[in-house]
Amino acid sequence: MTPSTLLALALTLFGKPAAPDYSKVESWAARPEMVDSADVVPPGVTASKQEKAPVDVFFIHPTSYFGTDVNAAIDDASVNGRTDSGTIANQASVFNGCCRVFAPRYRQAALSTFTWRRESVAQEAWALAYADVKAAFDYYIQHDNGGRPFIIASHSQGSRYALWLLQDRIDGTPLRDRFVAAYIVGYGIPADWFTRNLKTIGVCASPTDTGCVNTWSTFGEGGNPDRIRNKELSRYGDKFEANAGKPLVCTNPISWSKGSEKADKSLNLGAWAIHEGKPLAVVPKLTGARCENGALFIDRLDDTFKVPALPGENYHMVDYQLFYMNIRANASVRANAFLAEHPTR
Repeated sequence: MTPSTLLALALTLFGKPAAPDYSKVESWAARPEMVDSADVVPPGVTASKQEKAPVDVFFIHPTSYFGTDVNAAIDDASVNGRTDSGTIANQASVFNGCCRVFAPRYRQAALSTFTWRRESVAQEAWALAYADVKAAFDYYIQHDNGGRPFIIASHSQGSRYALWLLQDRIDGTPLRDRFVAAYIVGYGIPADWFTRNLKTIGVCASPTDTGCVNTWSTFGEGGNPDRIRNKELSRYGDKFEANAGKPLVCTNPISWSKGSEKADKSLNLGAWAIHEGKPLAVVPKLTGARCENGALFIDRLDDTFKVPALPGENYHMVDYQLFYMNIRANASVRANAFLAEHPTR
């Protein structure tokens, strides 16, 4: 029996995990009134004061479920532990200097749904995960937002749903007027996704642009970005198309340009991560970066910041961490730019 057949069988036999109730705190990985992993800050950085932040961030975490069921249950302690100590601490925390952080748990699709390629089963798994993300966002808007400006941020699997959220809930709606910007990272996005799916949201081109999207996927020089360029699927309406043959977009998280010019490592304010439960020192000037058809290529790294690479010199696991301090600074810059443009908020 093939892996994809087993996946389909699991979906049939075991059904779906129970839906989350977003009125309960246990359905969230991070909220501003909770003590959670999104509160951490690098050594020497002022502690998070989310209660006073004028802007929110809605963060959609990446895959942390590697089991055999098609979708994860949100009360799986091991999955939640990986989510919190990994992506919430290393990624969502980057926004606690500018924003109140809201990060829902959701019935994420298993990693296998992105690799086994039984598309009907995979798409059903993604749809279930996205239904939760959409429900969490709706709950946040109705009960927590209070008319405040907000940022959308995400990584990997979460970025798939962030794109759909832009399309289904923000573009062309009253929420567009509160949308500061998006950081949709670790996912290949074709240029025509914006022109075919959106009316009012494009790609950011400068550090102060608002109402737009920043995106990158990180590789070492000589790395292989074949997956994002050719194998990832993008949703157009209710159908999916492969990225193959399409130009992809990329934002440089050092210069915040969408051009191909290299940003020198002297402009990198600092890489940072929590490794094995311990915060590392901030490492400034670790690497430069340049964009090329959807991929962000970085310099060869030395031993000052040991980070894991996937095959093909793919630094997907540290898309945020390599540029942590630049992202942290830029989120505040964009938030302030938006507030200056909308002084009544």
